[in-house]
Amino acid sequence: MILYKYVSFEAGLKILETCALGFSHLEDFNDPFEATALGLTEGSISQAVRFGACRNRLSRKYTVLSLTRAPLNPLMWSHYGDCYKGMVIGIDTVKAGFENDEQYIIPAHRGEIIYVNTAPKATNNINDEDLMAIGDSSVMSWKKHERFLKHAFLYKSVCWAYEEEVRIVKNISSANFAYHYSSKKEEIIDGLVWKRLQLETRPIYLRDIPEEAFMEIYIGENCYRDQMRKQKNKAQQDVELSDPIERLKATCQRKSISLYRVGVDVERWLLMKQEIK
Repeated sequence: MILYKYVSFEAGLKILETCALGFSHLEDFNDPFEATALGLTEGSISQAVRFGACRNRLSRKYTVLSLTRAPLNPLMWSHYGDCYKGMVIGIDTVKAGFENDEQYIIPAHRGEIIYVNTAPKATNNINDEDLMAIGDSSVMSWKKHERFLKHAFLYKSVCWAYEEEVRIVKNISSANFAYHYSSKKEEIIDGLVWKRLQLETRPIYLRDIPEEAFMEIYIGENCYRDQMRKQKNKAQQDVELSDPIERLKATCQRKSISLYRVGVDVERWLLMKQEIK
């Protein structure tokens, strides 16, 4: 299936040129209620301690790629598409390897978000041994812990339903990457190379995918105007110029990726796509 990633124009161009996608920790997502649908039953240790320990281990032991089914959603373009100045990248999840059950504890075909009005209560009985097993791939698996993993990664409040989100979840615990600082920049996990990149505020984990997995690109209505403004500012600062729109067109042509511009139908309040030749 084809799923979509909303990004800024600059980030999207880099993704296409490097053929790498970044996975993130749950604690770096914009929803403060991530991994709060655990529905833990009462235990000998206080709920607050057990709950905090679960969330911490879920965030640090796993990393997540968020995609969507909706490339023409006005709210998504405003929130994640840099106010229509960015782009949306269409990715074939089979060609990208995101349907692989052995590589991902939650591959794309299992990763559709479940939107609910209220968080589950007293659903998962997590004892101390189970808690310490979070992130241990020899113990925790989809087959044995499907309900818990769904609650941990795939349950969200119904207010987020407009996102039509699908997640791919990777266990990175074997790499022993540190969150705040890590001397490790690259590691083999389950036979594949994962690279740790430290951004200004958080780390991400890069996974290379085949260039044929990139199927289509949508650029926002405000993209041309924004890029022209940035080019003008660079010219005034006497910075070497290169036209990023032309770079994008050349990249899409070279990799046989369909390129579209998103327009606005003001009469029907809908977004529409128009192919760029």
